[in-house]
Amino acid sequence: MSERSRPVSRNRQSMKTYIRSIGRHYLNAVIAMTLLIAATYLMLVVALDRHSLQQSISFLTSNQFIRFEQFANKTRALTRASADPNMPDYMIDPMREDIHEAIGEVRVVSRQMGELHDQIKRNFLEKLNPSDELSEQLRLDLEERLNDFLEHAARIADATAKERQERYSSWGPIENPVTSDSILIRQFGDLVGHTKVIGTGLLALIAATVILARLLLFTPLLKKLRNEYRRTIDFENRLQQLAHTDALTGLSNRTAFNHTLSNFFGDLERTGTGFSLLLVDLHRFKSVNDNLGHQAGDAVLRHVAGALERAFRSSDIIARLGGDEFTVLVPGLSNATALAAMAERAVEAIAAEIEFDGQIIEVSASIGGAVVPSHASDEASLLRVVDLALYTAKGRRNSAFIFDETTLAQRLEQNQLSLALVLAADRNEFVVHYQPKVDLRTGTHLGFEALVRWQHPELGLLQPGRFLPLMEGTQLIRGMTRAVVAAVGRDLDVWKAMGLIPGTISINMPEVVLTNQEGYNLLSETIQENGLEWSDFAVEITEDVFLNRAADRILDTVARFREHGLSVSLDDFGTGFASLVHLRDFPFDELKIDRSFVAGIGSDARSEQIIRAVIDLSRNLGKHCVAEGIETEAQSRFLVEAGCEIGQGYLFAKPLPAAQAADRLPRWPRIIAGRNFHCG
Repeated sequence: MSERSRPVSRNRQSMKTYIRSIGRHYLNAVIAMTLLIAATYLMLVVALDRHSLQQSISFLTSNQFIRFEQFANKTRALTRASADPNMPDYMIDPMREDIHEAIGEVRVVSRQMGELHDQIKRNFLEKLNPSDELSEQLRLDLEERLNDFLEHAARIADATAKERQERYSSWGPIENPVTSDSILIRQFGDLVGHTKVIGTGLLALIAATVILARLLLFTPLLKKLRNEYRRTIDFENRLQQLAHTDALTGLSNRTAFNHTLSNFFGDLERTGTGFSLLLVDLHRFKSVNDNLGHQAGDAVLRHVAGALERAFRSSDIIARLGGDEFTVLVPGLSNATALAAMAERAVEAIAAEIEFDGQIIEVSASIGGAVVPSHASDEASLLRVVDLALYTAKGRRNSAFIFDETTLAQRLEQNQLSLALVLAADRNEFVVHYQPKVDLRTGTHLGFEALVRWQHPELGLLQPGRFLPLMEGTQLIRGMTRAVVAAVGRDLDVWKAMGLIPGTISINMPEVVLTNQEGYNLLSETIQENGLEWSDFAVEITEDVFLNRAADRILDTVARFREHGLSVSLDDFGTGFASLVHLRDFPFDELKIDRSFVAGIGSDARSEQIIRAVIDLSRNLGKHCVAEGIETEAQSRFLVEAGCEIGQGYLFAKPLPAAQAADRLPRWPRIIAGRNFHCG
């Protein structure tokens, strides 16, 4: 090779080396860029997954916070209610069930939060984010305090009424929200705030990485970011909905109702725009819940919610305040006549027979309403007058009533009657009138039903419809029952000493005296004091006895009555939820056909069919059948032809005072002197 060719060869070799070097640098640059892009992509995916988990935790934490506040309110309400010695168990028990249900919901959400935290620990960014140790510590501390609080609440819910009343002052963390539950609420806020800070930091990291990666990853990541943003908005909307919506019916809840009502009054002050309020109360809802279960009750509530939505405009605000209590706010309506028409349509829409688990449930309601500003100018006054209107509507059953001044006057009178009832038994103001029971075929006197009256010192003789509803849910009915039994015992003693044949006297026994020994002891003492026989008495019990939580104890008392030969009647049959199983197992002697069916004889074919069915049922069970409320000869003839044996009503006699009732009684062929003379 020549000298000239060597430099050329060296130059070619150097060029090849340079070209190879450039190629290697280019390849390295491509590999580095690819690795950078891949690393950036993986980091973003991990960060987005981390943010998604964090958003879920934030949502569950906020959800848990809302549930905790609602749960704490329920527990405080139970504690306050337990402080009232007159608070009946049927009002306390649903509150205890609600607390147990709320405890379960809070624990479920806590488990879900724990599972999400376990997933987050497996995320790569967990190792790069030491601040999460603080979040974990906050969560563990909150969970420990929350469990202590739940256990405390569960003990209160499981405690007896006596225990809750005796320990009311020592259960401060529930009644005084500034103690343990205020610490929990503050820790909820700290945890939610911390998760929001972490989420904000992650979003900032994502944004910075997207800018560095530029267009290579921008489009797919932007799409993922949009999805995350939509999820965040969706979470917030769901939380908002959860806080203001009733989960069962989808209607507004009490919180949303209170907020809307405040806004309506604000609009009234600013623009003078009026509105109306309706309050809905369901009939026999507690009986449905107790007899058929909460699922049946839920089906009834969903039916009512749907009926109200169909009956009102889309602009009207329908809310479920809790239990079986519904309300409707009607904006822009300040005319009482128009409101009454809307309320009547709602009553008709609610009235229905719904099927649940093979059984038919009759649903009906009463509605009370008021107009703003005609009837009230503030929230407290409005709720008071609407409650008064609802009270009047419930007295009429299956009806709607709009408040007026007459209603207020009647309610004030009822309040005065309620106060007077407290002393009525001690003042011997309860008197007994007797309505005869007769053999429908022969007209023979068989006995009486004892009916209570109230001899009011100012208003005169009051019928039961004026005062018995005021005694519901109180202990006053105990004193009244004792007075009635004592009066019947004295009258029987006098009649029998006169040689009269009074027959059996039926006494209506309320459930409250049958759940223990009180009812049995009351009759036993009266019989001994007056030298009577057990067969001189009969006890009438409504079929609601089957729905009482203490039904087993009531049946034990009834069994003791029958051991002494005392007759037991099932009153108002056909108006409740008794089943054939109840009739098979219940030890009774008579079925009483309610007067509402008897009134339909000659005008209502369905009532006549029901009467025939009840008579056939009693005959097949080997029981007597009694029809009450007989007022016409046509009704009496129909009952006789249908096979009914015994009747009572105005056709034969109105309820009479003891002296007038004695005039109708037959005498023994000869009078045996002495007050120890007895007739069976």
